[in-house]
Amino acid sequence: MDLYAENRALARHIQTDRLTLRPVVPSDAGAIVAALNDWDVTRWLSVVPFPYTASDAAWWIGHADQPGHWAIDAGDGLIGAVSIKPDLGYWLASDHHGKGFMTEAARAVVADYFCTSDADLESGHYPANAASRAVLVRLGFADTVLDTERQVATGMDVAVQRMRLAQDDFHG
Repeated sequence: MDLYAENRALARHIQTDRLTLRPVVPSDAGAIVAALNDWDVTRWLSVVPFPYTASDAAWWIGHADQPGHWAIDAGDGLIGAVSIKPDLGYWLASDHHGKGFMTEAARAVVADYFCTSDADLESGHYPANAASRAVLVRLGFADTVLDTERQVATGMDVAVQRMRLAQDDFHG
């Protein structure tokens, strides 16, 4: 019996020009493990352990298998993930960096978010992560405060530039 089938049925598919944003499913586990075992991906994430194991992926799939979380699929399976729970968060496998996929995916989920909510949306990035900052700025996010949070992979406190997006400032 699939305990998550009901939630998967409720999760919305979003189609963009090049991507399908769909529910995360158990068959995505291998792609998730491969992507998050790449330090060039995980070093920019707060809550992801390193090294990343199959059990980590199984746990995450069980928690990400609900509305507000999407697998990013460019046609051949999962290449990353994006969520709004409650902040906008995302990651992308490194061999797909620099192709505009994350801006496309994030723009689509933010547009979906603002269809049902007029509340401001929060996000953040590590100050050295220029690519993540560029995605947020393209969407219209603006800096709020410089904060710190614990990075699971290193066990260290790291600086995080927090950002906010109001619906009127969204560049959809």
